[in-house]
Amino acid sequence: MVTLATVSKVAGVSTATVSRVLNQPHKVDRNTRQVVEKAIEKLGYRPNQYARGLASKTSKTIGVIVNRFSSTYYGFMLDGVEEALVEYGYKTLAESSRETAEGENQALLSLIDRQCDALVIHTNKLTDIELAQYQNKARPIVFMNRKVQACENESIYLDNKSAGQLAASYLLQKGHTSFAMVTGPKSYHESVSRTNGFISTLKEHAITIDKDCIIESDFTVQGGYDSLCRLLKQQKHFTAIFFHNDEMAAGAYKACREHGIAIPSQISILGFDDAVIASHLTPGLTTIEQPLAEIGRASGLLALSLLKNKPEIFQGSKLFTATVKERDSVKDINRE
Repeated sequence: MVTLATVSKVAGVSTATVSRVLNQPHKVDRNTRQVVEKAIEKLGYRPNQYARGLASKTSKTIGVIVNRFSSTYYGFMLDGVEEALVEYGYKTLAESSRETAEGENQALLSLIDRQCDALVIHTNKLTDIELAQYQNKARPIVFMNRKVQACENESIYLDNKSAGQLAASYLLQKGHTSFAMVTGPKSYHESVSRTNGFISTLKEHAITIDKDCIIESDFTVQGGYDSLCRLLKQQKHFTAIFFHNDEMAAGAYKACREHGIAIPSQISILGFDDAVIASHLTPGLTTIEQPLAEIGRASGLLALSLLKNKPEIFQGSKLFTATVKERDSVKDINRE
């Protein structure tokens, strides 16, 4: 194994000099630096990053937690965080919570133990009070796509209530007056906010949804498929369905095909997120788009700003709004 001592022996200098070349090259004269660098290249030496972190009191690593790696929803945010960090010479170390409170706790403690300089976390299971306690762990923690009470200055999030209102307003503008909705789990803050926003806007137009037409699901393709099958079995009347994410909406497409239901002439479908799959469905899925990559990037920049105590690094907004990405899955009844 090639060590610092091996490099110093080949270069004919002290280990302290080799260390300075690696960590403070500007403090070493050019000729000596070139000799050491040549020895490093010849031996194929790679410094122990963990040890360097202990010496410099920084690991140059930001820990990131998401619910699961299989969803492109989290992929977009991870890409945004990484893009922000690489500009400042930082790396990401990501862990999945596997959508459990225990997993979130384990991931938090694991990244803290790994000496990450700061954390960017997307959580749903731990309460605001539980999360706030981690703010006392002597490292910056930024909450990605979640507003945590008492930690608003460290929260980057989408206004999910207004996004739900936008979904209802869009369907109303298209002439729909009878609705169904497939939500995410009630334990997820975004599901509750989207539901409240959607229902409140309908109430403003004197419209209510039959309680049997509101199905709680799990943000998966299978969940969307099962939910639409359940709605069809109930034989409830609705012309438009709002799904809380595009994966569930994709599952509904399969259910419609199996039941011989045409989209959008018989049922209109509105998704949420604008995931990659949305543009590849037939017909293309109209969806409520949230800027996931931008949310990730803002979270990364805020973490660096807090870490370095440099407010100028983060100069954007902590609150994001959704927009409608219109394709062909929602029928305009007004044109009939």
